[in-house]
Amino acid sequence: MASVRTERLASCLAAVAAKPADFRRAHAILLTSGHLSSRYSVNCLIRAASAPSASALLLRFLLNHRLLPDHLSLSFSLHPCSRLPSHPVASVVHSLAVRLGHARDVYVVNAAASAYFAAADVASAERLFSEASRDVADVVTWTTMVTGHANAGDVERARWFFDAMPEKNVVSWNTMLGAYARAGMLPKARKLFDRMPSRNAATWGSMITGLLQSDHCEEALRVFSDMVASGVVPNEPALVSTVSACTQLRWMEHGTWVHGYAERELNGAMSAVLATAIVDMYGKCGSIRDAVRVFAAMPVRNIYSWNSMIAGLAMNGSERQALSLFWKMQLAGVRPNDITFIGLLSACSHSGLVDEGRWLFYKMVNHFGIQPVPEHYGLMVDLLGRSGHVREAVDFVKSMPVEPHPGLWGALAGACKIHGEVELGEEVAKKLIELEPQHGSRYILLSNIYATSNRWDDMANVRRILKDRKVPKGTGNAIVGNDSQSSGYEIDS
Repeated sequence: MASVRTERLASCLAAVAAKPADFRRAHAILLTSGHLSSRYSVNCLIRAASAPSASALLLRFLLNHRLLPDHLSLSFSLHPCSRLPSHPVASVVHSLAVRLGHARDVYVVNAAASAYFAAADVASAERLFSEASRDVADVVTWTTMVTGHANAGDVERARWFFDAMPEKNVVSWNTMLGAYARAGMLPKARKLFDRMPSRNAATWGSMITGLLQSDHCEEALRVFSDMVASGVVPNEPALVSTVSACTQLRWMEHGTWVHGYAERELNGAMSAVLATAIVDMYGKCGSIRDAVRVFAAMPVRNIYSWNSMIAGLAMNGSERQALSLFWKMQLAGVRPNDITFIGLLSACSHSGLVDEGRWLFYKMVNHFGIQPVPEHYGLMVDLLGRSGHVREAVDFVKSMPVEPHPGLWGALAGACKIHGEVELGEEVAKKLIELEPQHGSRYILLSNIYATSNRWDDMANVRRILKDRKVPKGTGNAIVGNDSQSSGYEIDS
């Protein structure tokens, strides 16, 4: 009896230690305890494994020691395959389960089905379900089939399994609801939501998140209000989605109420994800003081927290504070990403910090190894163009390793017109017409550039071409006459 207790103690210690970073330590505990040759102990270690390869090695260890894996050994070995898709391991373990007579064990069936779906092998999962037969399948099996098909994008097949389920629980209902919500099928999601016999926090959260993702923000806030009124305490996804809906609508009063509600319900212990959503909400709603207050109170900050705060400062007239926060971010050991530099370059563009913008772009590419995206290029062109460095902006666009978007050329042409760079503007505007010959505003922009230098014949020629080609004028609305007076012009990029 003492031996059994010792073995179980060693196994429990191993399970506690068996995290990805401590897997060798867990192995050592069992090895030094003298109980690694027990199937029970090895099963504990398999259950704690996080990688399919580790589970497979432990199964082989059992077979080498003439200890046949049981249904638990096999189901535990299949679980990592659903988290880290590894189809070869999943199929080998499942084949072993069939040979050892465990093919109809419900734990094996459920784990194997999840593994096959994770590997995008829907056919094998369907075949497994069919061979297992309905007398073996439990509510987890059916829910796995619903989830697997939904994640594979086949919502109708998921609904078929949902309707065929002999018994449904709240998890099953939530799974189908989430499938509809993720697919953007809001009417069906709402109909299912209204039919549900019971709802938990996950149910409400799925509905709110689905509405948010489909841009039904006001409806998302109404559902949140109903949730609170029904006495269900929102989970984190529901709170984050609700705050995000307030952000999109720029409804700061609602967002402030949700913030206060979250602080009361969570006793101030908000996660970094929720706090970041609140920082983002205050920043985009123009209450930078509240954003700073929430950010400063965060015990843990991730890259998204820093990015939201930098962006909030940049868009609320605190550009130099945004750059200062970037230095603090680096001192905190947080590595910036492409979104960080969008916020920083935006700050430079808004405040005309040309030298800082140049340096940040250089630092992004050459120090942090971040590949620029169109937003980075656009902000640099905007910064240089606004500041009168038009020729540098043109050279910058020409040096891009990818084909510049017409919008960049449009911004350049506008900058040339504003700063009187007629010849350069003519070159850029002609490039725009070459790229978008059916975009009328490009012709009008070129005619306006000619008008600013009194080149009336060239202006008239451009307008004649515009008429002959029957190009719609689009949003360009400037009609320039010989009196050199022009109305406003908006570049449609």
